[in-house]
Order: sequence, then C-alpha cells, then structure tokens
Amino acid sequence: MSQPFTDKDGTVREWAVNRAHARLQDLTKPLGSLGQLEPLIERIAGMTGQIVPMLEHPALLLFAADHGVTAEGVSAYGTEVTEEMVVNICMGGAVSSVLARKQQIPVTVVDVGIREQVRHPAAHIRKVGYGTRNLAKEPAMTRQQAEQAVQIGQEFADSLMDAGHDVLLVGEMGIGNTTTSSAMVAQLLGCRVQDVLGRGTGVNNAVLARKFSVITRAMTLHSPSIGDIWDVLARLGGFEIAAIAGAVLAAAKRNVPVVLDGFITCTAALWAAKVEPKAVTFMLASHISAEPGHRLILQELGLTPMLDIGMRLGEGTGALMTFPLIRMACEVMAETATFADAKVTNPHGWIQSTVPDADLDRDGAVSGLMPVNADFTEEELATVYKVILARRDIRVFLPDPIPEDVLQRILLAGHHGPSVGYMQPWNFIVIRQKSVLQALQQVVERERVRAAENYTDVQQAHYLRLKVEGLLQAPITMCVTNDPVKGGEHVLGRNTIPETDLMSTSCAIENMWLAARAEGVAMGWVSIYQKADVRRILGIPETVDPVALLSVGYTPHFPEIPVLERVGWGKRLPLEDVVFEDTWGNPQRRK
Repeated sequence: MSQPFTDKDGTVREWAVNRAHARLQDLTKPLGSLGQLEPLIERIAGMTGQIVPMLEHPALLLFAADHGVTAEGVSAYGTEVTEEMVVNICMGGAVSSVLARKQQIPVTVVDVGIREQVRHPAAHIRKVGYGTRNLAKEPAMTRQQAEQAVQIGQEFADSLMDAGHDVLLVGEMGIGNTTTSSAMVAQLLGCRVQDVLGRGTGVNNAVLARKFSVITRAMTLHSPSIGDIWDVLARLGGFEIAAIAGAVLAAAKRNVPVVLDGFITCTAALWAAKVEPKAVTFMLASHISAEPGHRLILQELGLTPMLDIGMRLGEGTGALMTFPLIRMACEVMAETATFADAKVTNPHGWIQSTVPDADLDRDGAVSGLMPVNADFTEEELATVYKVILARRDIRVFLPDPIPEDVLQRILLAGHHGPSVGYMQPWNFIVIRQKSVLQALQQVVERERVRAAENYTDVQQAHYLRLKVEGLLQAPITMCVTNDPVKGGEHVLGRNTIPETDLMSTSCAIENMWLAARAEGVAMGWVSIYQKADVRRILGIPETVDPVALLSVGYTPHFPEIPVLERVGWGKRLPLEDVVFEDTWGNPQRRK
C-alpha cells in the first residue's frame, strides 16, 4: 500500500537538520537551554525541509469505530458510548472539542465502523463495517476490509493536506480499542501480554484479569496464522486503527508532520512503520500515556514524548495539549535573535562544527546538501518563473467583470509588496464609475498626443498606435498612489535614499501584476498623465503622488512577446549586457 520515499527527500532533511542545529546554537541563549525543544525543532526542520519551520495550519483527524471484542466484557463502557461520544465531539462538548476550539484547529471526524448510525451531520460516514468481529474467536476483519480502512485514512489525510494543512494531529474513538491495540502491539513487538496490558478506560482488577485472558486467547488463536504485517492488522486490529495508519503513511509520503496522540494512535503508527520504515521520520510523539504498551511503542520507534502527565483519554487530546508547545518552539526558532543580530557578546562563539565539514566548501558555505528551494516543490518553483516570464503589459480588454475574490487576492498581493522600513507607502483606489474613467481617459489621451512630439518617423507612428482605451474597456482601473511622508520624517532605510518609498510602491505594483497574470487577469500600466490632473479627478491629497493607472480585466490574448518588442520599438537586452561583477563594467564570471 505504501509508496517509496525518494533519496531527494532524505537529502533535504539532512541539510535542514544541520542548518537548524547551527541556528539554535547561535540564538541568544545558553547552549541546549531549551532542553528537548531543541531536538524537536531540528526534527521538524528535517520533516519540512525548512531551517526555520512554521507549522501554521494544523488539523485534527479523528477516526471512530467499534470492536467486536467488547462482547467479552473488557471495557468499563458499553458499545453505545462510541456513537454517543462521536456525537458529543461533533457538538463541541468533548475534551478534544474544547482543546481544538480554543486553538482554532478544525476537527474532521470519520466513522469507519461504528455499530450505530451516527446522529450528527458533521461526522463523515465511511463505514467499512458495523464494528469488527470478536478477535477472541475469529479474525477481526478481512484483508480487504483492512486495506479499505487504510485507504480511507489516506484519502482523508490527502484531502486535508490538499486544503493546505501542514501538520496533522490524529485521534480516535472506539470502546474496546485498548484491548485490540494491546494484542497488536504484543504481536508486533513479540512481547508478553502482561507487558502491554493496561486499564484502558479505568477497569477494575476483575475486568483487567478478563482482559488479559481475552488477549492471551486471541494471541494463541491467531499467531500461528499470521504470515505478514497485513495479517496482524486484519486479525487483531480495528477499523479506526487501520485508518489512522493510512493517514500516517499519506502524511509521510508528502513530508507532512503527524502529531500522535496516545496508545491507540501509536499502535497504528507502529504498524505503519512496519509497512514503511521511513514514515517514522515524520512522527511526533505528543505524550506518554498510562498504558504500559505505549512506552514500549515509543521506545521501538525511537520517539521522545513531549509531555508525561498521566493522560489516557484518547480523542487526540494529548496531541491537542502538545501542539501549543510545538507552535511556540517554532516561533522561538523564528523570532529569537542571534548573538550577531542582537549585538550581544557570544560567550561560546560561532560553533562551526555544528555543520559537518564535509558539507562546507572552501569559503565556509554549505554545499552539496543545499536544496534548490526548501519551501517550494520543483513544480511550484517552475510556476513562479513561468508567471514572471509570461507577464505582459496589456492594452486590449474584455468587458467581463472580475470576481470579487480574485480582485481581493490581487490587492492582497500588492499590499504584501516588499517595503523599505515597512513604511507601506501605497494606497490602491479601485475605480469602476464610468464618468471617472472617462475623465481619466481624456487627460491621458491629451498627454499621449503631446508626448508623441518627442518622437519622429517610425517611432512616432508606433507611439501613436499605443492604445489607452483600456481605461474605458477594462471593467476596473486601479490608481496606485505613493505617500512619500508616510511613517514620518525618519523611516528606516529612507534617511539616506529618499526615493525608497517609490521603490516600495513599484514593488507593490509588480506583485499585483504577477498575481493578476497567475489569475489569468490582464493588467496594463498607464503612465501618460499629469499628476495634478489625476489628483484633481480622484481627490488625492497634494502630498500623495499617483504613480500608476492600472487597467485590470480579462483579455482575449496574452502575447508571446511584449508589445513594444513585437512592434519594433526595442528588444530585451541580453542578460550578460546588464550583469557586472564586483565593479561597474566588469563582466560577470559564469561558474
């Protein structure tokens, strides 16, 4: 069921771990003073391929199912509680619901095998069966059912990751599943039943003894017939355990961290690791529960739990309790100053040994292991350059309206433009009113005719053919303004180069231009006007400059080459003509 992991993933992880370790050593704190948070940060860096990892979009994925073995009286609760607790979770009344709500973490609840019909519309119904069979007497499920449950887990994990979630928390609900998990772990680790046996929901000594007898009987029945890892899951497992295992495998395939909860989710993770050993790389152990088998699993997987507070609730509560710690650790990594940044004397110096010598070139730079880009896939990287190279200044527009969400994304891209000193000197005026557009078009046309006098012959003819009718054709025109005094008299970076405000606004315009092209929206920059005219028409203050009028709309065609190049105005210079090295006019040395 699993798919192979590529060598490239392993290379990125090694590089990121080394660099994350080096940064941790250089933060303004004593070496190793964050304790277990430091290896945690390094592990997350390795999982994500980001030196400074940020897990910003968590989601809890909870699978629920019933177990036939409950007929043996191994739980303090009846089977009806599984469905009742799933409804409670969906209604927001469970512990997991509270913890998720307070952190604004969305919860996806999936019924993969509850005996009853779940009485809440928020639950996703994907029943493999109405509970498993009694593993003390027969296999809990068929091989086909086990594969189906694993597939369901993969599908739900993939859908969450497709929606942008960058870390998955996994949880479960199923009366009787500590008995099932104990049997699976005893088989997978080859240990004694008494080594993994726990009280689950808090059973008394009599029920605990019965639970031991049931698991021992099941092991005796099934062990001779177990030929591979899938037999363990089918004969001794549960639908929700299989689904969690599928989610873990899906996340690992896509380099997405998974925060494990307690004994049951870790049993699923142990099985997943037997299927694909590299899946362990992407597992985070939230806590150590009171179930004895949980500690054995974590030791087998080589995982260090972040909390040891005696929890044994399930539902993903341990993962939810731990996630604020994970989030804060990432924020510390991102926002804590280095000794050099803070101009604090470094008592232990820069420890270059934190990056292996084999990974350093003669200049001390990391080589060999550095990925092209740790934040984006090759496909995403190619798309960025495709948009840049496909951007065109467009003059012909269709009257079709631009959807409001598209317009807002384009504006957001502009507002995220790089800004010197974070002054954000721009404003965006969205113009739809025809009378205003006509007034703008008139002053632009007047200046276009005047400007033609600066050219002669063919150039003049080409210039006069440039169209500014886009101001009337396009459904929207945007005026981008620049406020050279925004932020006060002294703005970081503007004291020595006053024009940096205009540079920042130009970057905002370019951001919008590229975002528009990615959205399939055309944009044309009109710059032929007197600022005073535009100020008057749009009511712009005298201290603010209208930098650009941007016609925005759909176009019937994006030309392969820029319009000015197509009409013979000029050609793009070769790159080597505009790149120097070290000093002006010195040709770049190509390596």
